[in-house]
Amino acid sequence: MRREQGIVSTRETYLGPVAPPVEVRRDAFAKWVRRVLKQAKEVRGLGVVQIAEMAGIGNPTIYRWANATGKELPNPEQVLAFCDALDIPSAAAFSILWPGKNELRAEPEPIPMDSDLQTLMRKLNDPNVSEFEREFIRETIRQLADRPVQRGRIVKRGRPRAAN
Repeated sequence: MRREQGIVSTRETYLGPVAPPVEVRRDAFAKWVRRVLKQAKEVRGLGVVQIAEMAGIGNPTIYRWANATGKELPNPEQVLAFCDALDIPSAAAFSILWPGKNELRAEPEPIPMDSDLQTLMRKLNDPNVSEFEREFIRETIRQLADRPVQRGRIVKRGRPRAAN
């Protein structure tokens, strides 16, 4: 997909920030699906049934996409599974169906966490840890969080050094 001075292009140009009507996007997606299916057949010898099985979606779904039937746009997860099954980037399909979006909503990156905090989190989520111990960990964390910050004092962890 290309953006140039307010014009978004997925092959057919349209003006403004508004995506084309559903029918236009569905027809463009159908052309794309037919082209992908043809290439999969020629290059890899895969038919719709095999692709549907690999993607975990029904082959009627793929036929519906290729024939541009149905009133709504395809399910994004099914489109992603289709693309994954054929090892093709989903950005092309998403740019046709949902201009301006190239994939599903990404999961937020986890916050970097100290190894001690990771250990505590594992213990809090471990079903083998007693409820008493989990509550003890929670209460200790609350007390530490309420404690005033002492600036300038660095406490090193580890084994105490032996006196020489």
